[in-house]
Amino acid sequence: MTPPAVSILTLGCKVNQCDADEMASALAARGCRVIGRGQPADIYIVNTCTVTATADAKARKLIRKLRREHPEAHLIVTGCWAQRDAEGVAAALPEVNLVVPNTRKREIAAIVVNLSPADSGLSSPAPRARTRAFLKIQDGCDHRCTYCIVPHVRGRPTSTSMPEVIRRVEELVEAKAKELVLCGIRLGAYGRDLGDTSLAQLLRALRGTPIPRIRLSSIEPMDAGEDLLVEIADHPSFCHHLHLPLQSGDDELLAAMGRGYTAADFAALVGRVRRVLPDATITTDIVVGFPGETEEQFKRSADFIGRIGASRVHVFPYSPRPGTPAARLPGQVSSRVRRERTECMLAVARHLARAAARTWVGRTVSVLFEEREADGHLTGLTEQYMRLYCRAPASLVGQIAEVTPTQEIDGALLAEPQSPS
Repeated sequence: MTPPAVSILTLGCKVNQCDADEMASALAARGCRVIGRGQPADIYIVNTCTVTATADAKARKLIRKLRREHPEAHLIVTGCWAQRDAEGVAAALPEVNLVVPNTRKREIAAIVVNLSPADSGLSSPAPRARTRAFLKIQDGCDHRCTYCIVPHVRGRPTSTSMPEVIRRVEELVEAKAKELVLCGIRLGAYGRDLGDTSLAQLLRALRGTPIPRIRLSSIEPMDAGEDLLVEIADHPSFCHHLHLPLQSGDDELLAAMGRGYTAADFAALVGRVRRVLPDATITTDIVVGFPGETEEQFKRSADFIGRIGASRVHVFPYSPRPGTPAARLPGQVSSRVRRERTECMLAVARHLARAAARTWVGRTVSVLFEEREADGHLTGLTEQYMRLYCRAPASLVGQIAEVTPTQEIDGALLAEPQSPS
């Protein structure tokens, strides 16, 4: 039987992207042709997110679009939405041939090639090589923020053993990856289920890797302890950027969310990060319209992210998730007010992004070029997670170069090349 052509379309977080990479590797190992987005395929796998109602809606829209455009293809839905409500997905979307929850993602390759899952022999292959390689080393969360459905769909924290992580990093070295992004649902909990292991110890073990850049996808503030900060302070490969999810700048809302810290705690953490990494950028997340949020509390959050100097802010309008405590709280904010506050917070985020980018104009930065745009510019990310564009030779794609930004445009940087490295 001729192996099918398979396209994987992923929504949501970097962990979902890691899962997609693992599926692609397993499919390729079985002889399937894993093709890029936009190419016709025999089978489409939609890897869903369910963190908000908007995420569910995006998945529905994509699935229906795929069915219209490819009426003969098989559609498989997996990911967090499939885990949360497999029956609901199947009932709402007759276009779907098969729903596979997160707990059975590793069986997808066997299903696709018509093998029994019991005979699949699937392991956890390393992700497909790319300029920036995402490697999932942790899954699950038990913190249970009152608004969050993730613990229900990802389960308790589990970690990949340190020897296995190192083995997979060595594969990425062989594939000539230039940046390694360590990913997890609650990345800072890495190793707690393994005994005497921690994220700081893992980073220490990776000090000798030839991969020139290491980045963390996200660290919860309560997990950014002194041992981790000390390790990243002089790590030879660690990028000077941390994503620290805030969620609110108001103490009452933080308590209602179950976050376990105050705004002052968060500000103190940012101060500690900047003392050990003076040129580090901080990116963050904000939830807008949490139940009971007043206009004053909303403004307090907007003022707070300005005071800490966040360089990028991901804004999430609160979305009630069935089964979470927050969905039952009084004072649910109307959808109209949530939309208005979201637009206002996005405007604040754009202002902060532009201000942060302007501080790098005229300063030499290191950028990893990822691709060539249609207009001829190369684009990539600086060590501080700033998007940069540069008119440079296509041979620099996949390379790290030093450049000097000459202009800030909508929160991104425009630069001229200096020298590849």
